[in-house]
Amino acid sequence: MTVIPAGVATRGTMLFMSTLPSPVDPLTAVRLRVVGVAVALGWASVAVVLATALLPGARPVAYPGAVLALAGAAAVGNGILALLPWPRLVVRPVGDALFTLWAVGLTVLAAALTYVDGGWRSDSWLLYFLVIPFVALTESRGRQVALSVLALAGYALAVLLFPDPVPPGVLAVRLGVLAGAAVLADVVARIVEDNAVARAQAENEARMERLLAVEAHHRIKNNLQLVADLLSLQAAEAGADLDRVVAETLSRIQSVAAVQQALARRGGDRVRLLPVVERIVRVLGDRLAEGRSLTVTGDATEVGGDQATRIALVVNELVTNALRHGRGAVHVRLATVGDALRLRVVDQGPGPTPPDGVQGGGGPQVPAGLGTALVQRLVADGLGGATDARPTADGYEVRVSVPLLREVARARADR
Repeated sequence: MTVIPAGVATRGTMLFMSTLPSPVDPLTAVRLRVVGVAVALGWASVAVVLATALLPGARPVAYPGAVLALAGAAAVGNGILALLPWPRLVVRPVGDALFTLWAVGLTVLAAALTYVDGGWRSDSWLLYFLVIPFVALTESRGRQVALSVLALAGYALAVLLFPDPVPPGVLAVRLGVLAGAAVLADVVARIVEDNAVARAQAENEARMERLLAVEAHHRIKNNLQLVADLLSLQAAEAGADLDRVVAETLSRIQSVAAVQQALARRGGDRVRLLPVVERIVRVLGDRLAEGRSLTVTGDATEVGGDQATRIALVVNELVTNALRHGRGAVHVRLATVGDALRLRVVDQGPGPTPPDGVQGGGGPQVPAGLGTALVQRLVADGLGGATDARPTADGYEVRVSVPLLREVARARADR
C-alpha cells in the first residue's frame, strides 16, 4: 500500500510528470500536477490582463497604470513559483505553507484587479474560476473553506469600494455563482483525490501480486530441488525396495504439498504449522497406523514457507519411523518456547539399540536409517537446529529444536 508523507494535506496533483520523484504517492502527484497547471494558467492570465490594458479597441480601464503594475507583480511571482523545486517541497510542511500563500496571493490579486479594472463592470472577477479550483485541490478542508470565504469577501469589497455603485442583483448573482463554483470545485477535488488513491492502491496490489508470484516460483523451485534430492538419497540406499521407495517418496511429496496448500489458502508467506502437521499425521495414520492411536497438539505457531516445508518433512520422517519401528500410541507436540520451535514425537516402544545407530544431539543412539539421516540433515543444515532422542518412562521420544529468528536472516541471504 502507498505511504502518504505527513506533509501532504488532503489534496494535490502535477502537470509535468517528468519531474515526478519515483515512487510518488497519489496525492503528491495530484498536487504536483496542479502546480504545473497553475503556473501555465498564471502566464496565460498575465497575458490576458496585459492585452486588456494595452491592445487598441479594448474596454477602457479605470486605472491602467495599476493594472500594469499588478500584471507585472503577478508575472514576477509566477516566475518565482515556476522555479521552485516543487517535487521536494510538496512533501514537506513548507509545501503546505507555500500553497496557502500562493492561494492568498491569487485571491488578493483577483480582488485588486477587479477594483482597478472598473469594479463590478470588470471582467477580472472571472479569475476566481481559476483560483477556486486551485484552492480546492491543494488545501485541507478547513483552509479551503477559509480561502473560499476570503475570495467571496474580496470580490464583494472590490466592487462595493469602487466609486461606481454596484447593482444589488448583479452582486448577489455573482457571489452566488462564485459560491457554487467553490462547492463544485470541492466535489471535483474529492473525485480526483479518490481516483488517485484508488489507482495507487490497485497498482500496489498488482505489484504485491507480482512479488508473491515471484516468491511462489522461487519456493516451488526450491521444493522441486528438495524432492529431487530426496529421490537421489532414496535411490542410493542399498537394497531399496521399489514399493517402499515410492510410498516414502509420495509421503514426502505430500508433506511439501501440505505446506503449499496452506500458503495458497492464506495468500502470504506465513504458515500455521499445527494444521499442516495434523494433515501429515492423518495421511500417515491412514496408511501405516493399523489401529494405533495418533494425536497432535500444539499452539498457533507461524513460520515462513521455506521453514515450514523443512519442518513438515521432519514431522513426516519422525512419525513414519515411530509407526514403522515403534509401538503403541504416537503423540506429536508443537510448541514455541522463547525464540525456538520445539517439536516432540513420542511413541511407546523401547527405541533403537545403540549398536544400530549414531549419536544424536547428546542423547541416546538414534537409528541410522535414511529417515533419520534426512531428519538430521534437514534440522542441522536446513533449519540450524538440533535433535535429541532418548528413552522415556513410557517409551521413546525424539525432540527437535529450531531457532525461529534465523529464518529471517536465511531468507534475506537466499535473495
